[in-house]
Amino acid sequence: MKTVKKIFNALVSLILIASFVLAGYCIFTVIKSSANGTVPQVFGYSFLKVATGSMEPIIPTNSLIIVKKTDPSEIKTGDIICFYSSDPKIEGLPNTHRVIEVQNENGNFVFTTQGDASEIPDEYKVNGDKIVGRFVTSIKAEKVLNVLHSRYFFFFALLIPLCVVIFFEFLHVKKVIAQKKEEKDNAKDNNR
Repeated sequence: MKTVKKIFNALVSLILIASFVLAGYCIFTVIKSSANGTVPQVFGYSFLKVATGSMEPIIPTNSLIIVKKTDPSEIKTGDIICFYSSDPKIEGLPNTHRVIEVQNENGNFVFTTQGDASEIPDEYKVNGDKIVGRFVTSIKAEKVLNVLHSRYFFFFALLIPLCVVIFFEFLHVKKVIAQKKEEKDNAKDNNR
């Protein structure tokens, strides 16, 4: 029974430590990306909120989209890509449109894009170095986004695991103190 309990405690500790490391990595990545003015990527994936209806009905307004980092050479006509726009109205901001033409200019890939809800291609082409990644899926989840954008979410996402770790450490320390006290009492009894 003690072995099962030890394995369980070790497993819980491992999961909590892995959760903290993952949370720390994600927070570090988001802070670093924000400082650079780029879209945060966690393990090659980015999560973005769609602000306009340019890709409706495939990607509705206010959807959460998942984008996978992709080498420009792997992108083909028909793919939906996220890229840093060269359009002066939204220059430098991420935009998500469908690729309607791929050109290879001396090893540099250039893409012509168009929103599904638009009848004309985008005026500005997309250079390969401006690609964030290829669209994977969208999730219509306004409530989830509101929760994720909340300060309270991050507070509880960190606080609850921290409290669990502190609780288990408290139990461990209490057990070690009880063992030390028992050893000390046994040593006194043996010295008599």
